[in-house]
Amino acid sequence: MSEDFAQVPFCFLLFLLSLLFSLLSFLSLLFSDPQYHQSATSHARRQLPLATIDEIFRVFNTALIEAITFAFRMAPKGLFECARCGTETKTMCLGCSHAPEYKPGDPPAVYYCSRSCLIMDWPKHKDYCKNMQQRKMLLRSAQILKAAILTYRETIYDVDLTKIEYRDGVLYLHQNQRSVSSQSKRGPFPNHMTDNIKHKEAALVKSQSTAAIALLGPLTRKLLRGMSLKLETMVINIGNPRVPTRLVPGPDLHGGPHTVLKIECLESNETWIIDPTGCQYGFQDVLVPFGKYLIDNECRILGGPRIYDMYETRDLDYLSTLHIFTKTKAQRQDMRLERLTRHHFAVFIYLSAHDRLLVGSGADYKKNLDRFITELKTHMVNSIRKAGNDFEDSEDD
Repeated sequence: MSEDFAQVPFCFLLFLLSLLFSLLSFLSLLFSDPQYHQSATSHARRQLPLATIDEIFRVFNTALIEAITFAFRMAPKGLFECARCGTETKTMCLGCSHAPEYKPGDPPAVYYCSRSCLIMDWPKHKDYCKNMQQRKMLLRSAQILKAAILTYRETIYDVDLTKIEYRDGVLYLHQNQRSVSSQSKRGPFPNHMTDNIKHKEAALVKSQSTAAIALLGPLTRKLLRGMSLKLETMVINIGNPRVPTRLVPGPDLHGGPHTVLKIECLESNETWIIDPTGCQYGFQDVLVPFGKYLIDNECRILGGPRIYDMYETRDLDYLSTLHIFTKTKAQRQDMRLERLTRHHFAVFIYLSAHDRLLVGSGADYKKNLDRFITELKTHMVNSIRKAGNDFEDSEDD
């Protein structure tokens, strides 16, 4: 058997076989039709009697079955060519495997049959591999940022929810709306409200994009240090949410601002969006190519991009200068408590977060992420408990 024939694509071979089968089936029906035999000339019947026709189809059917069996034998068995020598192998380059896609169809996996082939091919493979590694680091960083803000909000949730309802493509968060003279109720998220993880995540980060980007500033810079990146923030409007989330009662914020991170990779000329709170719009991907994010979500840019130098209380520092957010005692107390909890979060990030969270195999990364989130949750709960009187109302009008 020639090597060229052995390399015929499996799907194309099956297509040809199915085409042959269809043709044979049609001819079988035609020849077995009594009207055909009545109209056929006696000469034709003498030349090709029915017994001969049946024998021909029996042979063809046997050959077809054997051909299909052969095709399945020729199907790929999970073997790929070594990028250096062409030897069949199943071993991917672990450094660049499973990187996220930037353009449709990329990145192709690269395989090596041995460490020596990888070393010999490294001058050619190096730039590609480092770019794919950076993509993986960005994806893992984005996942950690989302997990961190969800954990923070889950331990200190300040919306008095009464019901979570998904109806007609919209997620409704029913709440007891408080007046500006009433202090918010802070505590663990009411998990009994829903067993749908996507609905829970949307409820946790509803209207929290700017707060999240501020809170996550130090963590983002810790995770991404050492990479050749330009970090910026952008304020956009989401024109095409997958699943809008609305507070009831509450204002309909469709068309309102949403803050995201714009990440420019200086060496690869790739630009990404990191959206830690996109789940409030039904977005599940936290790292998306810049152009794809804007087009798919029908975004309108409202502000920026601006250099990402935010720290954990940057937004609170600004809001505290606006009378509308500080005119009542309850508002001032809520802002003080939010500032205190963010400082507790920042202490944990300073002591425990590092870019080593991003390295290792997929299993190692998952284990490190789970440990990080568990320790963060424990830290936040213990810090709030130890704060004691710091969370009691001590301000006089």
